[in-house]
Amino acid sequence: MVRRAGAPALRQGASASTTSARKAATTRRRRGLVLVPANLPAHSPVRSAPESQPPSPVGLTRPDTIFETLAESERHFRTLIEQAADGIVVVDSHGRIALANSRAREISGYGPDEILGLEWLDTYPPEDRELGLRHLNRMSAGATLRFERLLRRKDGTSIPIEVGLAWLPDGESQSIMRDISDRHRVEDELRLVAERLERRVAQRTAEFERAHAELEAANAEIGAANAELQQLLREQERLQAELAYRAMHDPLTGLANRILFGERLDHALRVGERGVAVVWIDLDDFKEINDIFGHDVGDEMLVAVSDRLREVVRESDDIARMGGDEFAVILPNVVELEAQMVAERILCALSDKDAFRLQIGASIGCAWQRPGGGDGPSLVRRADDAMYRAKTAGGGVAVTY
Repeated sequence: MVRRAGAPALRQGASASTTSARKAATTRRRRGLVLVPANLPAHSPVRSAPESQPPSPVGLTRPDTIFETLAESERHFRTLIEQAADGIVVVDSHGRIALANSRAREISGYGPDEILGLEWLDTYPPEDRELGLRHLNRMSAGATLRFERLLRRKDGTSIPIEVGLAWLPDGESQSIMRDISDRHRVEDELRLVAERLERRVAQRTAEFERAHAELEAANAEIGAANAELQQLLREQERLQAELAYRAMHDPLTGLANRILFGERLDHALRVGERGVAVVWIDLDDFKEINDIFGHDVGDEMLVAVSDRLREVVRESDDIARMGGDEFAVILPNVVELEAQMVAERILCALSDKDAFRLQIGASIGCAWQRPGGGDGPSLVRRADDAMYRAKTAGGGVAVTY
């Protein structure tokens, strides 16, 4: 039930004067409120004129009819106010609550007789009374103001409300209150969810950045390890190449050894169209050089011999050190006469006294073989036999077998 402080009380069956009724109606219309007196039951009939009363003059309304209309309007207004979903409060010019509907009492926790006459500022928490004064001071006739604030309930607790404050022409103000606790709770829950989500995002971002940093560090380690591995592979390849080279070359002179000599001779025999020759060289009296001057000087002489051989043979010829003071030269794709000429040129080059620090001589055997005439080992044996014939002849000569 709508309760309003200061409502006039009327007795059942009492007659009000026409002037008083008109004055009360005018006042309520000006305020926008038409209320039924508090001690008048909603079902009480309004006394009508006796049937014997003469009819009113034409164009005039009878006073009891006017009062009945006002009472009906008051009941209709009271029903609308009571059924409103929001709390409705009217504050008089002295700042006291003059009217409050059921929803307003429910929100504030006050009973029907407790809320009427309550100071409006008492509904603010003590720390917000200055805010309430500012709200009232900002109002002017006909103005409206919408804001959110805390409502201090009867039990001392506070709840958030949304307020629509309107200033009425007669100095009163009307407040429409809506409890927004659920909305605030949802907003708080959403804020908590957003904060948790933000923290989770920050945590995942930190984890991602940490994982990214770890990945970069791991990539750097992998890169360093890969570079080291590549270096090791290159070193391995170099060592393998060096081992392969050493396996096929004489370490002192860098010439081909017996193994590589045999492979190259077989290749020359397979592809030679005019024939293949082998020149076998044995240095004369080389043992005396080692015995007299030492092995270092002997090695120096062997290197000098290999360099001299490189100077006098063709680019297509292959030179090999067969061991000790023995050398051999493969002459691919030659005729027998060409082989004899190369053997003589080698003999002259090794007999040149100005080419070496010590005098040296050589016994040379040459063997030539036409295409398909035999294999490599037989060609080498014939060249070796020719070299022994030269040495038996006293050395310093070239013999062709």
